[in-house]
Amino acid sequence: MGQKVHPVGLRLGIIKDWESRWFANREYTRFVLEDERVRRYLRRRFARGTMPEGDGRGRGRSRGFDGGIGTIEIERAAQNLKVTIHTAKPGIIIGRGGRGVDDLRAEIERLTDRVVHLTVQEVRQPELQAQLVAESIASQIEKRIAFKRAIRQAVTRSTRAGAQGIRAICAGRLGGAEMARRYSHREGKIPLHTLRADIDYGFTEARTSQGNVGIKVWIYRGDILPEAKEKPPTPPPPQEREVREPRRPKVRRVPAEEVEAMRAEAAAAAEAASTLEPEAAPPEGPEAGAAAEAGETSSEAGAAAEAGETSPEAGAAVEAGETSSESAESPESAEPTVSADADSEEEKR
Repeated sequence: MGQKVHPVGLRLGIIKDWESRWFANREYTRFVLEDERVRRYLRRRFARGTMPEGDGRGRGRSRGFDGGIGTIEIERAAQNLKVTIHTAKPGIIIGRGGRGVDDLRAEIERLTDRVVHLTVQEVRQPELQAQLVAESIASQIEKRIAFKRAIRQAVTRSTRAGAQGIRAICAGRLGGAEMARRYSHREGKIPLHTLRADIDYGFTEARTSQGNVGIKVWIYRGDILPEAKEKPPTPPPPQEREVREPRRPKVRRVPAEEVEAMRAEAAAAAEAASTLEPEAAPPEGPEAGAAAEAGETSSEAGAAAEAGETSPEAGAAVEAGETSSESAESPESAEPTVSADADSEEEKR
């Protein structure tokens, strides 16, 4: 006897995640029953062909309705309940102006006595969701479409959408036959024993006048490889530095007119400097007084020489002028000058 294992349950914790995510110790059983009650209510309310109202047990009015629900995820945090519905027809669940979401939230809060946060997410590729593919096959069988045609069309659409493998099986009174039988169709590969293989599984039943027809679908969407460990970045190899020649200074060519103007300005500046040269400052201190006396004596001697005086006084003045000039040139010979002056005074007497 072959032992069958659920493809999703076999891969939980490896490449698949749980649809109910919460932790509990004593209230574990109560939480599990609440999750099952919520899922059953949502699937019955948006089942194919009927929309039960009231308590969600099939009572009340019914009308044509199909929500196209794929998976229902439930998360818990304290007294809050977060429900995420993955559907191929979000407009049907949301309703006009979001009234459908508000009514649905109120019903779930009544069932669980908790604060409910409801989220509706659209399934972009329903052909790759096994549950939605099984629902579409069941709806066609209920409309009396040939089961072979329905299965082959579903397999073809999934293959075109990017599935690497698909397998569909339907069993029951196919075509209204007296004896139940099984029919299966397969394309691609379905590696059920490969844990890294992303395989989705869906099951539903088609309710016909002759009885129920069970439908199972497996879809292989490729492998999910573990993320490689990030390696430290390798430093780039050292690059050889290019030896660049030193840049030559840029030489600006000065036009001839500017050169002439610069030369004229330089000549004018030189002339102005020569006219404004300062005169030599007179000496200061005792040297200045001796020089002044020597100058007066020399001036008197010069005047006497011009007048042509031949008197001994003029000669004495001339000698005195020469002596004073020598004393001005060499201040160290001050004593001989004084003695010469004394001799001249005695001669005058």
